[in-house]
Parts: sequence; C-alpha cells; structure tokens
Amino acid sequence: MSKNKSKNHPKIKTILNDHWEEFKIKYLPGKVPADMLDHVVDQVEKSMDCGNPENGYAKYKCLDCGEEHVVSFSCKSRFCSRCGKVYVDKWVDKQVDMILDVSHRHMVFTVPEELRGYIYWDRDIIKDLSDKVAELIQRYVDENGKIHEYEAGIITVVHTFGRDMGFNPHVHALIAEGALDKYHQWKKVGYFSYAYLRKAWQKVLLDIFKERFPGNQKVQNLIRYFYKKYKEGFYVNAESRMNSARGAAKYIGRYLARPAIAEYRILEYDGKKVRFWYEDHKTKKRVELEMSAMKFIGRIIMHIPPKHFKMTRRYGLYRRGYNKRVKKIVALWKYMKRRQL
Repeated sequence: MSKNKSKNHPKIKTILNDHWEEFKIKYLPGKVPADMLDHVVDQVEKSMDCGNPENGYAKYKCLDCGEEHVVSFSCKSRFCSRCGKVYVDKWVDKQVDMILDVSHRHMVFTVPEELRGYIYWDRDIIKDLSDKVAELIQRYVDENGKIHEYEAGIITVVHTFGRDMGFNPHVHALIAEGALDKYHQWKKVGYFSYAYLRKAWQKVLLDIFKERFPGNQKVQNLIRYFYKKYKEGFYVNAESRMNSARGAAKYIGRYLARPAIAEYRILEYDGKKVRFWYEDHKTKKRVELEMSAMKFIGRIIMHIPPKHFKMTRRYGLYRRGYNKRVKKIVALWKYMKRRQL
C-alpha cells in the first residue's frame, strides 16, 4: 500500500487495513492479556469499518429541492481516532455542568518503569491506582482539616501511554481547591505539600504490589530497592492550576479517550514501515521514530482498555448523587463572597 493514499483516508486505518489480518494471526495472542483478546479484536475491527454504509446509514432529503445526503453510522469505538475525539468533546461538554465552579489543581502520579509490565498484564491494578490517589488526597485534607472533617472533590483519569506510545500508566487527578466541612460549609483549600504527595504516593503504590504479589520474590526485591533509591518518594507533578470549570474539563478531557497517536504525527508510511514524531518531555525537542508496521500496530493496541473499564472515576464531592447539592453550596458561597466584597 502506498503512502500516496488519498488524504481523506485516515493513515492509521490504512496501516490496519494493510496488516491487521497478519498481525492478528501471528502476533496478537502474545501481545495482550488473554482475557482481553476478543475485546481488542472487536475494537480494532470496529474502527476499521467506521463509516461503512453497509453497517447502516441515515439519509437526509431536502423537501424543497429533493437533494439527498447520506451519512454513514460511526463505530463509536474509543480506539477510533474519529469517534474518540467525538467522545471526548461530548464528555467535556457534560462535565462543564458537573464540575464545581472553583479553581482546581491538576496532579500527575507516575509509575516507575520497572512496575509497568506488571500493570500491563494485570489491568485490575489500574483501578487500584485511581482509588489510592483519591485516598491519599482525602487523607491529606483530613490531616490538615483536623476537627473540620473536610471532604475533598476528586476526579481521576488513568492514562496508559507516553509520547512515544510506550506503555506508561499514570494517573491524572483533578482536585477542587476547596472542601466541605462537617457543617456543609465551603472552605478554601489551595495548598498541597509536594513532600507529602511524593512519599504518600510511593507508599500506597508499593503497598498495592506488596499485596498483589506476595509470593513474587522479584517484586518484593523491587519494593525494597525503590525505598532505598527514592528516599524522597516517587515523582508527582502538581504545578498546573485551572481557574474555570470549562478549562478544567477540557484539560482533563485531553487524557480521556484519544488514540495513542494523533494522525498528524504520522510523517510517512511506505507500506512496510511507519515514521512518526513526538516531543520529548524533558528536552522539549522533536524526536522522530521509525518502526515496522507490525510494531506500530502492537503499540497502538496496547492502550485499548478492558471492556466496560472506567478510565474516569469520581470521588468525594464528585460522587454520583451528591454533586448537585455541592454545586448549590458553592454557588451560595461565591454569592456571599461577592456581597462581602
């Protein structure tokens, strides 16, 4: 298949159309967890068939001139570059009505490279990551709130790929810079200790592996190694701050359901090899990579989540059924604040 394909034909779909059947037979069984095989095949093949009128379409007809317009149904797979973007846009619009109209702190909790393979083959650990991030944030708010019994508002999104499309699970957390006390009054909470976040994240993450792999000596040795090597804890980025609800929703939406690589980053495909670029996180320089089409497909399918798995989770003030009440309290707090000014 030539790289001179029509510009309207998505490049990822072109690569899949050329090599998917061979990849599925030769490489797929050892590339993803056994319990995810059928789901991965379903997601990939749905995306390859996206927009095919044979799968259904809607026909629109102008009553004045009689002209007809046919719109093929989309696949609605989040693996699909087209449908994934639509999913994110709808999610962002929905969250604007749900996110509290206060400033938020965006934090990123990372996982050491040596532990990522264990998470890849046991995806249930991903839920543990989200739960533990929420727990350590709430614990920090508890310790600093003392007798006030503060409750925090936390949204987490698990992201599984780095800029080079390697498997790099990490947790994005959006945390309201405020909390409700035991009297259901809104209190401003804006400071988070980096030292606490790093050490607390290290402990809860390593505790997950200690509990899940009690008989695995290699994992137990790694745990001891990490405590010795990272005496200040694991890296946590907590520098980003959003002032508006839409800004917060859009920022977290970037990590929600987009493909591992955007189409525009693919520079060349000659039928056998794929060349693409990414921006190095540390140097901020553009890096180009070239790999076989088979390896490229292997990388993009690694990030398909398990069936029905929730990549986004809400805790505390954002839990279902409680959020509307909290929004009213925040609105009243902001109104009284304006009156005081």
